[in-house]
Amino acid sequence: MHRAAQRRIIIPFLLPALLLLGVFFLYPLVRTVDISFTEWTRTGDYSYVGGENYTRLFDDPGYLNALKNAFLFTLVGGCMLFPVAIAIAWALNQRIHGERFFRFVVFAPVVLSAAVVALMWKFVYHPTLGLINPALEGLGVDALARTWLGDASTALPAVAFTTVWHGIGIWVVLLSAGFERLPADVLEAGRIDGAGEWRLFRSVMLPMLRDLFRILVVLWIVQSMQAFAFVFIMTGGGPYGSTDIVGTLMYRVAFERYEFGYAAAMGVVLVVIMLIVTQIVNKVMKRDELQY
Repeated sequence: MHRAAQRRIIIPFLLPALLLLGVFFLYPLVRTVDISFTEWTRTGDYSYVGGENYTRLFDDPGYLNALKNAFLFTLVGGCMLFPVAIAIAWALNQRIHGERFFRFVVFAPVVLSAAVVALMWKFVYHPTLGLINPALEGLGVDALARTWLGDASTALPAVAFTTVWHGIGIWVVLLSAGFERLPADVLEAGRIDGAGEWRLFRSVMLPMLRDLFRILVVLWIVQSMQAFAFVFIMTGGGPYGSTDIVGTLMYRVAFERYEFGYAAAMGVVLVVIMLIVTQIVNKVMKRDELQY
């Protein structure tokens, strides 16, 4: 009876959240899957074509290129993000002088909108009017100057760096919370045994934060593989499709070619791929944690 009374109390509080989840997540998801089995015309008429849109995907070099770029974006951005975020979070955990100022500097970009940050960095990367190339020329290393967003070899890393710069504050906050949660007695025991701060960081702190790292890696994969705003504003998918990801390709297919069914199929496949990848990463990292 006690549990039944608890359920009667809890259910009314859950209903608003369940309603929002159904309206803004479950219904759009089901509707997207439904649309993916259709073919639309510019007049808004549509007809069901079964799995034709899905069979087209794997013969579409544009979609395969977008998937490849999405994985590269995730990998390159992750390599930029996690080492720096971990280092900053660890440094802030040392209670350095001016800690509040540095926390503000790291977190400040997060409050800016993605559009503002993308336009700002698009100017910074400009080959003649921007800040990077003139600075390199001033330092006498003008051989390193590039058309950063116009070169297929540098455009994707440049956009990934902008994405990381904008959001790194969130990851630093989460990692800082993880460092602060570590048991002080364990760290103190390590110091008493003669371990330096680097040894404590490498041999004690990082292993104890494995579970947090696993969650953050999964979150980064989900976030980066559905990136859109920075790529769309800074490069539009160019040059020569080198930064084209699934989000930008879906946008063009849906709103320039009016193939809403085909675009929906792209989205559904991307969701399935993200679920598979995150499950694999989750299991691999959890197994490593158990082995440790």
